[in-house]
Amino acid sequence: MITTSLVKPSTMLAPYIRCYTYREFNTHGYDVTKPKHAANEIAMHFFFSGLPVKLVDPSTAAVLKTGKRSGVSGMSSQFVGEMTFNGLYSFFEIVFRPHGFQTLFNIPSVEVLNKIAWSEELFDESINILHEQLFYCNDAHQMSAVADTYLLSLLQKKKHTDTRSRISHIIHSIDTKQGLINIDALAIDVNMSIRNFERHFIENIGIPAKLYCCIARFNHALGLKLKNPQLRWTSVAQQAGYFDQTHLIKDFKKFSGEAPSILLKETPLLVENYTT
Repeated sequence: MITTSLVKPSTMLAPYIRCYTYREFNTHGYDVTKPKHAANEIAMHFFFSGLPVKLVDPSTAAVLKTGKRSGVSGMSSQFVGEMTFNGLYSFFEIVFRPHGFQTLFNIPSVEVLNKIAWSEELFDESINILHEQLFYCNDAHQMSAVADTYLLSLLQKKKHTDTRSRISHIIHSIDTKQGLINIDALAIDVNMSIRNFERHFIENIGIPAKLYCCIARFNHALGLKLKNPQLRWTSVAQQAGYFDQTHLIKDFKKFSGEAPSILLKETPLLVENYTT
């Protein structure tokens, strides 16, 4: 069981940050494997106790990464590998909106696409100071206040920040519809040609809009099943807007490396108990 505290960012940061989370769990001596499947978000993580043991490519058994105290999990357009945990864990995460990471840090999203990057690869010493400040906090709300202060200082350095920008509107529309949105209509809505729309989207997010929509729908379907284990896959497919179950299975194989039933059977995820 994972105990998860979820806190919203300050109003000023809401266009760039989805949420903050603080998680605690204990594997009780067992290896727990978490697939790093396709994801439509970027997350910065700070570990206080325990470290991911390793990230492994299942097809080759090659170790892609070994654990470190802080880093960034980029948006994933494909199945990246399997992360193994063993021990007692506590860690804080900043979950960015797709364009938020690039806006705040001036690091193109494509640089962390389908990657886990450690902090020293991306940031200066200030990120280690932030990690230390977070470590001495008493709860998730104190951690979130510290993160707010750090990120707001970055935001205030921006000469031009338009929270109503077209890319913000586009991402909000796609996420609200869980990927079930017509790209052509969305381009018209933001007064852009299809060609300019796709170029603008890739420059800011790192992947094409249609692929982003597919990943958003996949994660919505996976979330439905995890929250409602009793749901049959046919119902999940229907509720998530897939044409049929075959279409859902095809996306699961593409974005998680496995058919849906095998994914949850062979790599069961720990149940999360959310608090606020």
